[in-house]
Amino acid sequence: MIDRDGPDAFSLRKLAVELDIENMSLYSHVSNKDDLLDGVAEALLASVDFPGEDASTWQDRIRAQAAAFRAAAQQHPKTFPLVLTRPTQSRAALDAMRSTLACLTDLGLAPEELVLVLRSYTAFVVGSIMRELGYAIYLGAMDEGQIQQRIDDIAGTGDPLLSATAPFLATGDHDAAFHYGLELLIAGLAARTGVAYDGGPLKAG
Repeated sequence: MIDRDGPDAFSLRKLAVELDIENMSLYSHVSNKDDLLDGVAEALLASVDFPGEDASTWQDRIRAQAAAFRAAAQQHPKTFPLVLTRPTQSRAALDAMRSTLACLTDLGLAPEELVLVLRSYTAFVVGSIMRELGYAIYLGAMDEGQIQQRIDDIAGTGDPLLSATAPFLATGDHDAAFHYGLELLIAGLAARTGVAYDGGPLKAG
């Protein structure tokens, strides 16, 4: 139901109608709507097929980790924001954190820095996915006329830097932005730890 209608349209009453049961019978299983949404978020996160710890290099593992998370979001665009916005201490959340941390153990970082890397990585991935799903500010347009109007508006500021970048600010490529940002993180982390960067697809989109 949430995949179909979105979380804002969801209610326990509507769920009871969907299941053809009495509304109050749901409370034998969940305390309230928030309790159920927490369960949905946990189930969805638990379904993400994260890569194994022994798969290839740490750089390939972190790419696979990000790709798996993004793929799940793309499969459930209306439901996945629950995973990204609801705080949870569930086992699924801990398993996801451990899976990401395990991608980086080859770097030999101290636990404190390892957590900083985890949070930087998570901030980028979550922010990128929320923007892609339309839940965050995104400078873009749907058709050529809107794109040109956006270009004209940006260039009309008279600022040389904004004018030069206006054609690229006015539209965007989610794939290019996601992979470019991820490669920047990987390349920066490799440089920070003195590990050779494997030359992934780091190119302007």
